[in-house]
Amino acid sequence: MTGEESAGVLFIMISPNIITVRRIRKAVLLRRRSIRDISRDYFRTEHLRFLVVELILFVIMAAMAIWPIVNAVEFIKLYLS
Repeated sequence: MTGEESAGVLFIMISPNIITVRRIRKAVLLRRRSIRDISRDYFRTEHLRFLVVELILFVIMAAMAIWPIVNAVEFIKLYLS
């Protein structure tokens, strides 16, 4: 009887035609982390200057996306008046 372990699953070959698959329980249970814990860990490693640069780029892209909508609303106001 030979056994191979792969990603928490144990494959046991009883005969050339029969393979038994058994799941291996992990000894250590991982505790569930809240969104706050995950974000705190992420932002702890980020540098403030990168966050500021990303914020500035996001504001520029959002303004470019909103610009045509504002122009269309102004055109409709002029057309209807």
